[in-house]
Amino acid sequence: MATPTRIYLARHGQTVTNREQRFCGHSETPLTPLGLEQARALARRISGFSLGACYTSDLGRAKETASIALGQHPISPRVDPRLRELHYGDWELQPEAEVQRRDPAGYRLMEDEDPAWRPPGGESVAEVRARTSSALARIAASHPGQGVLVISHGTAINCLISTILAMPETHVFRIDVSHCSLTEIEQRRGRMYIVRLNDTAHLEGLA
Repeated sequence: MATPTRIYLARHGQTVTNREQRFCGHSETPLTPLGLEQARALARRISGFSLGACYTSDLGRAKETASIALGQHPISPRVDPRLRELHYGDWELQPEAEVQRRDPAGYRLMEDEDPAWRPPGGESVAEVRARTSSALARIAASHPGQGVLVISHGTAINCLISTILAMPETHVFRIDVSHCSLTEIEQRRGRMYIVRLNDTAHLEGLA
């Protein structure tokens, strides 16, 4: 049998807006000291992995996490904007509690996982699923039989995993995606399989 393609999917480290509980999709926000420690822990975890390539979202938090996580691997991250987080439109950089107060109907649609939910001026879950899945398919096709590290974002990863598992849009957020957690995907005979999900063993002991 042909060697499977292995994609190691990880979320970026904790950011300032994560800590402040603000919506942050396409806006920039730096990693916190904890986020940097999480990225270094991910680097230790994958130090022995065989990697032929690394892809990252074009947002700074993902690119910095990718650069740290690669450690001594002799490859450089390649940027793919399709791996970006969901765009929150008018909700961008707003505290979650303020959005809940100001736009209760929209917030309720999000909480209910209603496929009709779309932040004003932002993206729908369906749109994020389409673009992230397109990126993942292209990455897998470009590196048959290799290991590939992919650094993306929480909702973007939710969208990728739920698409692979053929989950409906009403269940996209039923998967926990921790900062710098590791999800492993194998592609065999053209089909993708989840073989590791939200693995955080390497993050134990971090505050």
